[in-house]
Amino acid sequence: MSSPLPDTPPTPLARLAGLFLGRPRVRLDQVDSLDGLRGLAVLIVLASHLSNAGMGLVPGLSLSGTGKSGVYLFFVLSAFLLVRLLLRRPPAGFADGRLWADYALRRVLRIWPLYLVVLLSAWWLTRSGHAGWHYQLDDAALWRHLTLREGQSVLWSIPVEFVFYLVLPLVAWLLAWSMARAWPWWLEALGFAVALAAATWAWPPAEALENDVRLGPYLVIFLCGAFAARLDHRLRAAASPPSPGAWAAVGLLAIVALVLTMPEAWAAVAGAPVDYGVNHRWFVFFGLAWSALLLAVLHGPHWLRRPFASAPARWVGVVSFSAYLWHMPVLDLLRAHGLASWPAPGWCALLAALAAAGVSFLLFERPWRDLRWARKG
Repeated sequence: MSSPLPDTPPTPLARLAGLFLGRPRVRLDQVDSLDGLRGLAVLIVLASHLSNAGMGLVPGLSLSGTGKSGVYLFFVLSAFLLVRLLLRRPPAGFADGRLWADYALRRVLRIWPLYLVVLLSAWWLTRSGHAGWHYQLDDAALWRHLTLREGQSVLWSIPVEFVFYLVLPLVAWLLAWSMARAWPWWLEALGFAVALAAATWAWPPAEALENDVRLGPYLVIFLCGAFAARLDHRLRAAASPPSPGAWAAVGLLAIVALVLTMPEAWAAVAGAPVDYGVNHRWFVFFGLAWSALLLAVLHGPHWLRRPFASAPARWVGVVSFSAYLWHMPVLDLLRAHGLASWPAPGWCALLAALAAAGVSFLLFERPWRDLRWARKG
């Protein structure tokens, strides 16, 4: 009998890819196509801010005013992935203290190491007199950011996300409770609609502040992602789920609706002047539309999922948090060094931001990514 062949050593490129993408995704919280959706979210934010700076990626196409939509996709994905994992447990399983110790550890390590680097760097540069640095934080501003009461520029979303981590266990438990009692789909849908209505009544969109750091106004977006996780569970357990073709139609309709809400597209359809803030408070719409696209990508045909599951899209998704926090300082630094006179300045800025994000991920995110609370047995 011949001896087994030795394993082929990975190439340098494969080793590098492994640092970012890891092994093939097998856990419920690791879905290749959802990495790609996260990449789409950060690209929307970056493209919007480049358009705001007059450096659009496509001549004649301004994406100004679309950045909030990308952040709302982040919110939907966050709620979906976390609730999807928790729904694997019955309600009684929520009493396991080790579950919540691991949850707390993972949520803190997901946000705080990189967030602290950004905050402390900005604080030190501000104290050193670097007035051109994008985030300007004196002692008082640093404390307000650390206590989640302020968020300069894109940092506004960090308090929102982190506070939702405190609310999410209750949301997941309620969904698990209804699932354990085998509620029919229409009753769960009614409960979801009531929750959306109650949250909208408690935090009216019209009263939301620009870059509001409170969770309340955005709670409906997270609820949409959480309920999408429950629907995903139902679909995977269903004897006769909707066909991939039906999900393709849902996905395409969601894409068309999302494109039409771009401020310039909306102005053309509505016959009104362009208002770059017109859709910033359409919280329920974006929660539902992004959730519909997410489910369509997971349950639709391969051609719809393939672009999001590709290695480049996944890579952008993996480094998306670093790209989100660093892209504005990178853009400001490049503009200070004559970016406007460079060929294809928007693309240069995008590539520079993604390069910085890759380095930042390896230094400040990758070391913590696989840490878990020790479990017995």
